[in-house]
Amino acid sequence: MRAEVCQFGAGDDLAWDGYVSRATDAGVYHRRGWARVIERTYGHAPVYLWVHDDSGVRGVLPLVLFRGALGGRSLVSLPFLDEGGLCADDAEARAALWAAAQAAATRERAGVVELRQGYPSGLPLASLGAKVSVMLDLAADPEVMWKRLDAKVRNQVRKATTSGLTPAWCGIEALDDFYAVFAHNMRDLGSPVHSRRFFAAILEEFAGDARLLLVRDGARVVAGGVVMTFRDTVLVPWASSLREWRSRCPSNLLYWEVIRSACDKGLPVLDFGRSSRGGGTYKFKMQWGGRERPLPWQVDPSHRASVIHSDDPRYQWVIQAWQKLPVGLTKVVGPVLRKRLSN
Repeated sequence: MRAEVCQFGAGDDLAWDGYVSRATDAGVYHRRGWARVIERTYGHAPVYLWVHDDSGVRGVLPLVLFRGALGGRSLVSLPFLDEGGLCADDAEARAALWAAAQAAATRERAGVVELRQGYPSGLPLASLGAKVSVMLDLAADPEVMWKRLDAKVRNQVRKATTSGLTPAWCGIEALDDFYAVFAHNMRDLGSPVHSRRFFAAILEEFAGDARLLLVRDGARVVAGGVVMTFRDTVLVPWASSLREWRSRCPSNLLYWEVIRSACDKGLPVLDFGRSSRGGGTYKFKMQWGGRERPLPWQVDPSHRASVIHSDDPRYQWVIQAWQKLPVGLTKVVGPVLRKRLSN
């Protein structure tokens, strides 16, 4: 069995993604295309490890060499995304990948290796935060699914439609409309916004599996999300709405359209994405009847991770100051800062 850095190229791409497509614990963020998205947008170099023997690929560990806001170097699997981490067939393959990750950290002078697992790694590492994904099991028939929803949620969707809001599926041609809403919302939350190039790279790299969903009030776009599919799951990794329209429930209409479309396509699971247990987005997602899936992020207990928690009191003054900035300025400065924030 050999654990080594996977070189980029057509043959290796096919072998890597072939393993990801069939591995039980693999997720959409294990796909090779994310290395290109992150490097193309922010310049962070990929260090993608895999282990294989004569029978083929036995495990993968996508890592990115990340330099944080304070200058420290780390290997992160994966920055900017909900999860990543080690995915392997058995304990032997897991141990080989972890040993290769430690060797890569030494070689790259990285002080820590972070595994942002979607499922337990099986390694004796320290827990890193307490994030969860909210999952929703879907019915095969949209009408059956509609009846399953809580009456309050159904009323919120009706309120959106009766007030004149309409959903629309789009491609990269609508990126400016989505990004305008997303950037405005990130400013309101006090969080540096991703670069527009980040979303363009996602839509181009995963053109068959990533789309934009917008909610319009006439010609005005008031909400939007990036919607992806992987195997039997539909995911919404990024979504936003304008605060001035919140009373008309555009986000409820957006997620109902995701659910309705997924039911029509026979996709049995919706992944609402990462949340902090008890937070506002967590409560919004759980009201749809979702269930928690813990995200067991891990780090070597002897090292300090690169994650910055927005609820840390030390950063509240930064958040409040950011909320006062013009949106146009945050679109320029935000991506420069976001490059160094791995969350």
